[in-house]
Amino acid sequence: MQAAEVISRYEHILAASGEMVGAATENRWEDLINLEIARRDLINDVTAEPATPFADAALQARKETLIRGILAADERVKSLTATWMAEMEGILTSVHAERKLARAYETG
Repeated sequence: MQAAEVISRYEHILAASGEMVGAATENRWEDLINLEIARRDLINDVTAEPATPFADAALQARKETLIRGILAADERVKSLTATWMAEMEGILTSVHAERKLARAYETG
């Protein structure tokens, strides 16, 4: 794969990562899942061949910048989903407690 094609693919991965951040920010969890699946395919395509440093230092620096952007987007999505998961855990715990209380009064 030529360096320009590799850079283009990483740019697409970064764009997909940005869309994932948007979906997570807007609590569009179904979209987030679909975007992650699509992005995984992009990543598989670019990582199918062994990574070799580019001869052109500017292209190598661009690739590294793109990868750092992808990792930063991943951290943001992770943070947003962790917050959502904690909220869901609280809701589920509350529902469980309500059911337990209802059962206690039903048998009494």
